[in-house]
Amino acid sequence: MNSKKSFQALIVLALSVILVLSACSKKNEPAPSPSPVASPSGNEQGSPNEGGDGGEVSTDPRSKVKPVTFTQYVHYDWFTAPSWEERPHGKWITDTLGVKMEPIQSNGAAAQRLNSMIVSNELPDAIVLDKGKDVERLVDAGKLVALDPYLEKYPEFVAAIGEETLNMLRSADGKLYQIPNWYINGDQGNGNAAYIVNKKIHKDLGSPPLETWDDLEAYLKQVKEKHPNIIPFDAGEVRDGSELQLLGMLYSGAANGNTPHYISPGGIFGVPQGDKIVSIFQDESFKEAALYTSRLFRQGLTSQDMFTQTRDQINEKLRAGNVAVFAAYDAVVEGIGREANNTLKAKDPEAGYDVIWPVHKAGVDRNQVFPSGYNALGWNVNVITTKASDPEAIFAYMNWATSEEGQRVFFFGPPGLFYDDVLDGVPVPNDAYINRDLKKYDELKIGEFNWYGNTVYIDTTKGKREQLLSEEAQDWTTVGQTTISFKTSKNITEFSNLTPVPTSEEGIIMQRLTDYYKQAVSQIVFAKTDAEVVSLIEKADKDTQGLGYQKLLDWKSTKWKENLEIMKK
Repeated sequence: MNSKKSFQALIVLALSVILVLSACSKKNEPAPSPSPVASPSGNEQGSPNEGGDGGEVSTDPRSKVKPVTFTQYVHYDWFTAPSWEERPHGKWITDTLGVKMEPIQSNGAAAQRLNSMIVSNELPDAIVLDKGKDVERLVDAGKLVALDPYLEKYPEFVAAIGEETLNMLRSADGKLYQIPNWYINGDQGNGNAAYIVNKKIHKDLGSPPLETWDDLEAYLKQVKEKHPNIIPFDAGEVRDGSELQLLGMLYSGAANGNTPHYISPGGIFGVPQGDKIVSIFQDESFKEAALYTSRLFRQGLTSQDMFTQTRDQINEKLRAGNVAVFAAYDAVVEGIGREANNTLKAKDPEAGYDVIWPVHKAGVDRNQVFPSGYNALGWNVNVITTKASDPEAIFAYMNWATSEEGQRVFFFGPPGLFYDDVLDGVPVPNDAYINRDLKKYDELKIGEFNWYGNTVYIDTTKGKREQLLSEEAQDWTTVGQTTISFKTSKNITEFSNLTPVPTSEEGIIMQRLTDYYKQAVSQIVFAKTDAEVVSLIEKADKDTQGLGYQKLLDWKSTKWKENLEIMKK
């Protein structure tokens, strides 16, 4: 016991040194505002702040939370919410704050589920969904609660997220309805897209370099020959019925500065050139990526069911070690790469997955390859519906959830589980974390239900935490992010709000184009020859112009310029 206590004391001392050195390195920067004082339990005590009415408004988010039970629907086909009570952080939130969240499942049919809830007027109290069309549809229908009346009473909310970000999230009526998830307040970007490689197979084949498309193709051929029962190359599930992640990941390496966001129907669906956004089918790098993707598929080097496999099926293959190379927009997150790596390592310490620098076409600058794109506005948003009996109570909880204490509980677990002390916002790992069983740790699903991600706090804090641990105890996800995926992410905030309202003329065009893209991409991948790929892309360019693509591109170009003006670039 004495040795364990000494080790924990050394950890606290090491963290103190790290924080002092960090402060010294920033001695020429303006002094930051005083940080809240953290007690051993992790509870932050904030100082009061002058409110607009002349009274004092507490800046301690926990003090404003009141007991509430609310329903929440996550608007994604692929997401199935686990039990709230069975998660250690869920139980702690209920026991400590009196808040309970009751999940409503999409059952794999998100669009139909949301439509039926709207038509029947049986909406949940809160919804998590992508920014854009569905949010605005709910705004137009008068189904969402405007958050503006809460901003003065909860000044810490504005401070945490940033006024510019909140303004970018305002709807056409000028009101704020959205609470962002994984927003970025500052210049520190992030991203989870990556390529991961099966360590044992790579070593067995001589650990050849995997840097260029040529390297990758040669390696996949080796895998197919020497390990016929292994899938050489697999990728994340098709997103929203149309977005093939394999193509998007490869597109990022087809030319300097590319990101999958350019060719995504849910993203820009256009390529910026000069002061305009042009058709993806006129982009040479899209053609190059499509040719390469189709060629790999024709040679049997990729998963043959890439268009139909589910996320659960992919995870099963990864956990079994049946994939040699895997690429996805969220390859390094807890539920995919880390879980697969930890599962294999639990059986064999030499097994697992390595995160590698994203592959690219020969001649492309490796430092200009961006499979991830980060947005200061974050990934998706939370909205509170008019069905909520006490919307302010839900907002107060979400306000706490995005605070430092809330994020610590969601991401690192409740106090007393894997940390007992908090030093300058960093949970100091205890013996339970240092000696944790990786598989059992993953099964706790700490981090689940965190739809209020404060990116800068989490990224900074987990990076400091890992510096306190031995290499064997460090978190696989954090190491992969800090060394590769965060460094290969592009700031795409300027392309926010480029998804038109579904009922508008541009929205109708976008739906036609999305439907067209679904079948066009599958035809391109299944093409028998390179010549057929080129012919299909030329046909797609002509067909989509007939569907109004140029009108949509003109609209997107205008919105892009408006964003740049707002951001004062």
